[in-house]
Amino acid sequence: MKRITAFAVTLLIGAIPAIAATAMTGKELTALLSNGKELTLGGPKEGYSGTLSISKDGTAKGQVKLDSGNVIPIEGKWHIAGNKFCRTWKAGRDAGKEICETWNKVGANAARVMSGSRDLGLNSW
Repeated sequence: MKRITAFAVTLLIGAIPAIAATAMTGKELTALLSNGKELTLGGPKEGYSGTLSISKDGTAKGQVKLDSGNVIPIEGKWHIAGNKFCRTWKAGRDAGKEICETWNKVGANAARVMSGSRDLGLNSW
């Protein structure tokens, strides 16, 4: 019984960061990105790492390197719509499709990126 209780407490504590994450507002996203920003993508335990240069003219360019060694270029357009960061990349699995993301703050300079219920990874700046 003690093991089950300890396991339940561990699960609850592990869920606290997810519960504490707060979606960034459109105003916050605009303040962060409207003058351009260099983002760090992924990192340890994310399965990839890279950078993305967000330009104030609504374009973005960068790349990610998967843990497998494959490099994926990122290039396209972005804008803020409501409380979402919307992007259309030229290549990759979402090529040509507009994807609107919710950025959930997980620290002063980091956000967990979600598309619906799909976790797309970590952005930091």
